[in-house]
Amino acid sequence: MHHAERLRRRPAPSPFHTKIADAHVRLAYDLVRTSGVLDKLDALEAGRPGPSGLPAKVVLTGLFLAARERRSTNIDDAWEIMTFRLGSTWRDVFDLEVVDPLDLKATHASAQRFYRAWDRITTVLDPARHDRRVRLLPAEAGRFKAVWDTASDDHDPAPCLSEIANRLVLAPVRIAVQRGLMDNWQGDLSVDGTSVPVWAREGTRRHASLELSAGIHVSGDGTETFGYSATLLVAGHADPAVAGTYPQLCMGMAVHTPSKQIGPQAVRLLAVTKRMLPRTGYLAGDRAYTHARAETFHQPVRALGWDLVLDYRTDMIRKVPWHGATALGGDLLCPHAPQRVLNTYHLMAAARTSKDREELLPRMEEADPFVLPLKQRANVKGVERRQCPAAGTSPRVQCPWAAERDQRPRHRRRADPPRPLIDLDDQRSRRAHPAAKPTIRVPNKPMHQRPDICQQTTIGVPVDLTPKLRQGMPWGRAPWQRAFRSLRSHVEGLNGRAKNVDSFLDKRELRQSRGRVAQTLLSAIQLMVENLRTIEVYLRERRLWVEDSYTLADITDTPDPHVPPNVTDGSPTTPGISREGPETDPPRLG
Repeated sequence: MHHAERLRRRPAPSPFHTKIADAHVRLAYDLVRTSGVLDKLDALEAGRPGPSGLPAKVVLTGLFLAARERRSTNIDDAWEIMTFRLGSTWRDVFDLEVVDPLDLKATHASAQRFYRAWDRITTVLDPARHDRRVRLLPAEAGRFKAVWDTASDDHDPAPCLSEIANRLVLAPVRIAVQRGLMDNWQGDLSVDGTSVPVWAREGTRRHASLELSAGIHVSGDGTETFGYSATLLVAGHADPAVAGTYPQLCMGMAVHTPSKQIGPQAVRLLAVTKRMLPRTGYLAGDRAYTHARAETFHQPVRALGWDLVLDYRTDMIRKVPWHGATALGGDLLCPHAPQRVLNTYHLMAAARTSKDREELLPRMEEADPFVLPLKQRANVKGVERRQCPAAGTSPRVQCPWAAERDQRPRHRRRADPPRPLIDLDDQRSRRAHPAAKPTIRVPNKPMHQRPDICQQTTIGVPVDLTPKLRQGMPWGRAPWQRAFRSLRSHVEGLNGRAKNVDSFLDKRELRQSRGRVAQTLLSAIQLMVENLRTIEVYLRERRLWVEDSYTLADITDTPDPHVPPNVTDGSPTTPGISREGPETDPPRLG
């Protein structure tokens, strides 16, 4: 049904004819204008032939208002809002003509201009543009699909699209940064992938799908969804003491083919986040990120400054020998650690719930005395020194081989002073006594047949030994369980908020535009609205919300996360942000 025909059949009076509050339009326009998106799109559209048509600010502002007012990012809803629900002042700002809803030709022409403007935006951002209205043959579709599939670990097939999408998502975050709402955030993040269903069918042997780069996203519960995966970063905390002191915002988004580039997409988002807020803490992820390639996820994340908080699958718990010691579950254990301790690592990996992990916690703590403590941090060659748990002034265990080793001339120490009497009421004194420490059971072997760690007090261990399993917190212990549970709940909370009745990220019928470019932009706008709603709820709970005071009228103090700090454009404002705004700066309303 045509738009004008649909309008005629609507009963009067209809909420469709009510005007949107000027403050809401101002907020939407400020977010779009100061995010830097319009400058990027203008630069990309500068060389295109033909008439300019509607500017991108009209389309993006309309989509934001449609997502906020109508809970939809369909193009027809955005067109109706920008055509019929704006006041006269804002129609002048956007240079929009008055259209009679009952004039069939006028409404058709207005809708066509709006759709062409949206098509122009997706065209300049699409590296593999093709006709989205017909299903191509598999051989013909392969040429376009290859453009997205050739994305390597260090190559983004559409960097402008990724930047523009994240500029939209981070615009409300920059509000929070400038207003000081993120001051208590300690740099902890959680990363996860969620499904983005599409309004298209899967491909067959005879015809490809209209969404060429889409695939099957498998959720944690086994649910399969045809569409894309969205990698999300959410601000969280590993310390429960800071709960509720900052809004838990989405700090980045990347839409990609399911099961492709999981690690590199997360690393790119982390780099952007660090440029905006140079704080690093813990980064938690599910087992899919544990299984990612260490060269594209674990090592780059550590290089950026984050400590990983990851869980392991049962097949990842296997022994890796190193100079006699045993690398297991991210820990480096004594070669003669009891089998009961080794079995606990497998039981912890098989645990599926937090309750099961808590029950295994006392057994996991029994492994702490057998872990080789850190003696010296990594040097320039990436080698750290680990010490035998029975060596040093405060040994963790008692070992006959260590006592024999210390009697050799080069290991002989000064005579220990006589031990004072132990106060049995002092728990610390009781634990420090050698009789209270575990005793290692060793076989009868000569010195030259013993492992290296048993012949010397320390060994060199490369930091890239088992790179997927090394963590800042010992895996399975109480601090790890508390941090992992807390950070994972934050990202699951974002998924719940992004897919509820207000944000509708999982409603494909409310995001019907086809193509990976369109799905990325519309998903970014939905998360942009969700971030803004999170800020509003946070402020209202503290009775700090003043609607006219939390716009982006002047955000030049917040760093542009997509511009390196040493790059300037010669202007007095932050690179990529225009202080004076568009050609016609809207009046201050209210």
